[in-house]
Amino acid sequence: MPCHVEEHFVPAHSAVAARDWVNKALSVLAHDDAIWSVAWGTNKKENTETVVTGSLDDLVKVWKWCDERLDLQWSLEGHQLGVVSVDISHTLPIAASSSLDAHIRLWDLENGKQIKSIDAGPVDAWTLAFSPDSQYLATGTHVGKVNIFGVESGKKEYSLDTRGKFILSIAYVRKLCLLLLLSGCVCRLLWPLAQTGQGSLGAAAGLWRLPAARWAWSPQEARLCLMGKA
Repeated sequence: MPCHVEEHFVPAHSAVAARDWVNKALSVLAHDDAIWSVAWGTNKKENTETVVTGSLDDLVKVWKWCDERLDLQWSLEGHQLGVVSVDISHTLPIAASSSLDAHIRLWDLENGKQIKSIDAGPVDAWTLAFSPDSQYLATGTHVGKVNIFGVESGKKEYSLDTRGKFILSIAYVRKLCLLLLLSGCVCRLLWPLAQTGQGSLGAAAGLWRLPAARWAWSPQEARLCLMGKA
């Protein structure tokens, strides 16, 4: 089933603004199957924004967002099964993707080429996130562990046990130097920054009766938006 990417660029501060926000939404036919992950970053060199999508059609696609247009730059092939997570480096023109084929792939966003492939192990990279310095990739596993891979080495550097369930989503909180995890119905904190290999399990908060799926930080990391089933 074809899947669309929708980009909404008008904030809804009132009923009128909300109506305009819906009317001005941009919808693009992006993939031939469900899109499971989207990442949004800034291309400082070209003064544009980059959107990366991962789909169950096994493809990673790179889009340029400029002048209220979403244009396809690259269609990246290599994964053998559906792509479940993507992220964009904070410091380099690199994207990462993880797939049900148990591999993490690093992509050069400037030429659309694969940089390397990392064997992460079965269901051991369900979700991934670049560290703030982009030297490491944190991944969440189906048994509640966080694995830290070196971007340069392509090897697993550390493994941290959260004593939780399937980690559905993972993100670095750059200002507070910690990792935030969604595991089952629980939101967990892991600190200090997991790239040190000395992470310790922090507070846990029950959020829903059923598992939460995804989240997004505000640009200043002052607010957190979470998606789950109450």
